[in-house]
Amino acid sequence: RGVNSLYYDTPNLDFASSNISGESKRIKIRARWYTKLNEDFSESFVKDNQVFRIEIKRKLNNLSDKIEFSKISFKKKNSMQERKLFLKTELKSNISNNPTLSKNSFQDIIFICYNREYYEHFLSSDIRLTIDSNIFCSDSTVSKNLNKSIISSNFFLVELKFKEFDNSLIKKIMKEFPFRQVRSSKYLYGLSKYKRFSY
Repeated sequence: RGVNSLYYDTPNLDFASSNISGESKRIKIRARWYTKLNEDFSESFVKDNQVFRIEIKRKLNNLSDKIEFSKISFKKKNSMQERKLFLKTELKSNISNNPTLSKNSFQDIIFICYNREYYEHFLSSDIRLTIDSNIFCSDSTVSKNLNKSIISSNFFLVELKFKEFDNSLIKKIMKEFPFRQVRSSKYLYGLSKYKRFSY
């Protein structure tokens, strides 16, 4: 299916900076929605009955998880600006009880969209592998003429997802995996296209 995200950051791009510097504890905040393969992301973003979820992805060293807030459904079609404003209001509401996050000012930064395939390990449904392709980004700060920039012109992103208690089996899988493990951030790839951010 198509996976689409609108990423938020502080005006100084503090979340991006913490990722670049390799801080062991860091987060990303996004509004996420799903579409059919190759469905236009900008049309799906504003259409009626589209369902979104605000997510906070947390990273601690090599492990990560995410907090998912309640789903947000729109009954009617909105303009791009109206929908972005409503999602930003929902974000503020969802983090209002978090003293660390709520003191920040957030703005939407960039759209990241891609196609994703899902696989489950035959011994454990708690171990999944995803393959992301056709990854592109679009600057969300412009009001008209959203331009798409391809990120993955010569690669796929493969990610292994598992619960921490499966760590021994994961080590065995990774040992036999034919690729080298690297750090990768679609958000930072996107920023490098539009925000003069080196990645």
